[in-house]
Amino acid sequence: MALQCFTWTTELLGSLFNIICKDEEDLAETFGRLPDCLIIDVLSRLPLDCLVRFQRDCRDLRALISTHDFATVHLSRARPMLLIHDFVKSTKNGQQLYVFGTEHLNGKNVFRKLHLRPELMINNKRWEKPPILQYSCQGVLLFVDRMWPIYYALNPITQEEVTIKNTPVPGKSCALYFCPLTRQFKLLYAQARGSLCQYFVYMFKTRTWRKIHSSSTFNFLPYLNSHAVVNGALHWIMYADFEKEGIPPCANGIMVFRMDKEELSAMPHPGSVCTSKKVHTTMTLLVKENCLSFCHLLVSEYAVDIWILEDYKMRTWNKRYKVNLFDKKIFPFSLPYTRPGSTSIDVYWWIKLINIQGGELLFYLCDRGLFSYNLDHKTVKIFELPQQKESYACRTYIESLLAIT
Repeated sequence: MALQCFTWTTELLGSLFNIICKDEEDLAETFGRLPDCLIIDVLSRLPLDCLVRFQRDCRDLRALISTHDFATVHLSRARPMLLIHDFVKSTKNGQQLYVFGTEHLNGKNVFRKLHLRPELMINNKRWEKPPILQYSCQGVLLFVDRMWPIYYALNPITQEEVTIKNTPVPGKSCALYFCPLTRQFKLLYAQARGSLCQYFVYMFKTRTWRKIHSSSTFNFLPYLNSHAVVNGALHWIMYADFEKEGIPPCANGIMVFRMDKEELSAMPHPGSVCTSKKVHTTMTLLVKENCLSFCHLLVSEYAVDIWILEDYKMRTWNKRYKVNLFDKKIFPFSLPYTRPGSTSIDVYWWIKLINIQGGELLFYLCDRGLFSYNLDHKTVKIFELPQQKESYACRTYIESLLAIT
């Protein structure tokens, strides 16, 4: 397929050149006169592996394909895929990353391994446990070292890799994001000391840190590493309010970060007030049709309530779906779902809600596999994963040519 696209595009552009050019010496000048919008429209519809070949083999197209504008156009037409990180097998054999293409989701065991150069830092062989995957954003992945506070940003397509060593300590990363205003990749980072919390932004282009100055005290920490991007802002489930330790932060249950203004705020999560802070570990934020979706795993019922934020400005939530994950008529596993030594609340650790695409909820169930549940038709598809099913981390992924720096 890649060879066919490469040949077809070369012939198409060659035909255009032959019509316009007087001779071969006029080729370079003619290429410069050909409208960029025409070339971009043709090239941006091609598979990414074709574009990588163009960058390598075609001098005239290399400069155009390498521009940020072209990468943005191609990214807008890309189809989201599922990225799978086998963190158990990612030892001295290097990182084991796989992608499921959208067009392959109806098949079984149809996935491909991402090629990563052995000399990349994420394949560092000095340690038994190499860096683990944290985030996926616009084609760029962020890994964190398990032993030291070191981060690695990588674009698997271009093989560009950036290392962050000078992190504020103690602290934790909150999100890798692409700022729509500056069109740059950035890392949001939180540093907690006692009852105080300070946020920083790392700018990959300048490789510098900047402290975020909030108009009011913001002593909150988000839960886990997952976040949802809606309406130009990052959203997390709130885990801790340092000013009210021990009290569930339901009134500020969702943390919000405006990427353009770098402003932090919070809003209540839908539903009832939680009985304990630990209940927030059963909550996940996803995106459905450009709307923020609040997913709450009801441990006692083995079900998931899904709320949709239908009016962002007015904060109007609607509980639209209830998914019974252990309905034997739909899902092929027995009740109840338990693991040796686990408590009821620990069920959350074995059920990972990944995303909602095309009206289907994609989730990963440890030891059981990957499932796609149609929210409207209440049907399920099962995707078989090889070998040790408990060793996978899943993220939504889009292939891109965007530069990290």
